Amino acid sequence: VMDQLYEKDMGGGTYRSRDPIKNFRIKISLQRLSSSTIGFLAKSTEGEPTSAQGTTTTTNQYGQTIMESEELTVHWQQKFFSQREMEFYGFEPNCTSVTDYKYHAEVDKLKKGSGRPNNRIFSYVGNERFASLEEAYVTITTSDKEMRTELAERIMEVRRRRNGRLSCRGKSVAGMKIVEEKPTVEFQQNHHVLTTPVHTLVIMADLSPQEQLGRAEFERKICTVEFDDNSVMRVTPDFTGSRPPYRLEEGGLGRDVWEFRIDHVSNSVSKMEAMREAKVISELYRKHQVYLKSLVSAKFEEIPERVFRLNVYGEVVSAQSFQQNDLHVEFLLDVPRDWSCDPAQLLSGCTHTCRTTLVDDVEFAYFCQPFHYHMFLDMENIKEFEPLEWPRIFVHVISSDTWGRRRTEGYGYLTIPSTPGTHTYTVQCWRPLGNAGYPAIAAELRRFFIGGNPELEDISYVAVPSTFEGNRLNKYGVRTESTGSVTIKFNSILQCKAFKDVSASAAVSKKKLQNAFQLMKGKEKSDAISGVMDAFHRARKKMQLARENIPLEIRESAQKIATTKQQYTSAENKNRMGEDGTPLAHNIQIS
Repeated sequence: VMDQLYEKDMGGGTYRSRDPIKNFRIKISLQRLSSSTIGFLAKSTEGEPTSAQGTTTTTNQYGQTIMESEELTVHWQQKFFSQREMEFYGFEPNCTSVTDYKYHAEVDKLKKGSGRPNNRIFSYVGNERFASLEEAYVTITTSDKEMRTELAERIMEVRRRRNGRLSCRGKSVAGMKIVEEKPTVEFQQNHHVLTTPVHTLVIMADLSPQEQLGRAEFERKICTVEFDDNSVMRVTPDFTGSRPPYRLEEGGLGRDVWEFRIDHVSNSVSKMEAMREAKVISELYRKHQVYLKSLVSAKFEEIPERVFRLNVYGEVVSAQSFQQNDLHVEFLLDVPRDWSCDPAQLLSGCTHTCRTTLVDDVEFAYFCQPFHYHMFLDMENIKEFEPLEWPRIFVHVISSDTWGRRRTEGYGYLTIPSTPGTHTYTVQCWRPLGNAGYPAIAAELRRFFIGGNPELEDISYVAVPSTFEGNRLNKYGVRTESTGSVTIKFNSILQCKAFKDVSASAAVSKKKLQNAFQLMKGKEKSDAISGVMDAFHRARKKMQLARENIPLEIRESAQKIATTKQQYTSAENKNRMGEDGTPLAHNIQIS
């Protein structure tokens, strides 16, 4: 029955607060009770004194005799000394650190004054001397039979990583070694740390007999408050609130029973201050939202009616299987006719120089160089039976070394994907060898010793030269050598209002893209036909208005003339027909 009077859940609670941690207050209520009850009393008798053999005692609402009680309100990182600490820090030769001398001065001040404001409840702040001893007794698991191992002791030495940034100059950190080959135990304690700094406040209780205060074996941890840089607070165990108090049992001759409560007693914010704070926060959020809208427009950019837009976000991933080391890639966008782009947009780019690394017996050079292009196609300039040219990307792989030798490792090109989505392509490269015979041998020797080799004057020759105007292109006789390859990744976005009439799907296929182009061309034809019909209707309307403005006498005379002419024409046609209704010319016999 007694177990139902106490809270068994000793788990912690996690809270997040935007207020300064210096305003935090916590109250600890500690009571020593008798080990037996004298009957359950009503709540109305709580705290009433009872007499037994002339001795005045106090009982709680459950009939337990309260032998001793103490309440203490602790501020954040406020230090309260225990009896053991008063004796230790009161003797100056025990002090060895700055914190020890600071506590020595505070203890002397308390001794000269009114003494300690607390009796059994005290606190540990941060990593002080006795707090580290308390943490040393913390086990790794919840088992009572746990045996401490060397690994557990090593793990207990791990501290938390600081968030401060190191000032770097060049490729090394000034004044320190980045890698320590043989770290000492002290070095590990100072540098092997966790990620988020946590500030700790530990509240303890001295449960030793009254005449023996200050014995370390009777000290027990009541509450731990942790607060990190993310404004997250963890209280273990959690605030009592409306739940029953927590219980501690201390072994001894009397088997004393202790109960304690943990209450949050920070000063609450007034209604006026809360409204003012909410107003400031809402104003801050509003300004931040306006700032974000200034960076990113609230509406999507629209394109004209008969314009097709191609957005390409790509990346030169890597180059592999080339002969030399220290590679970089120069790339160029070829914009065909009928296409256009922003004049301020750079159509060429260059990666950084990268040394190759061996992966599965293949030399790889990783660049991860991003690029993006935005191109427009005017559909009015497209002819119906003429093939549509698509933009291409030319690549030029070059190697260089510390001697200043520069060599062309390969050329290649790739047509930008015509379907939206993510695509990864490998561009096979080649390099020209020049003329056969002695010039080819001299070119190879020059390439090996001093660098330099035959290059293309116009990189568009890799595909179709920009100066070519014929119908057939013959590259027969050009001596080349296959080299390596370049991997390029694309993410294409197609934007056109004609896509609204194409059936919706997860991705627009090439056939649907052609249908969209045809649909756009059909719209152009229908627009031309509708223009002719509009002109015809306007002319007809003008004719009707002109007829209505003619005088009535002229219209009646014109109608009479038209009726007389119609009667004369019908009589003439009747005279030309025979009796059987056939024309007279058919009855003439030619002899």
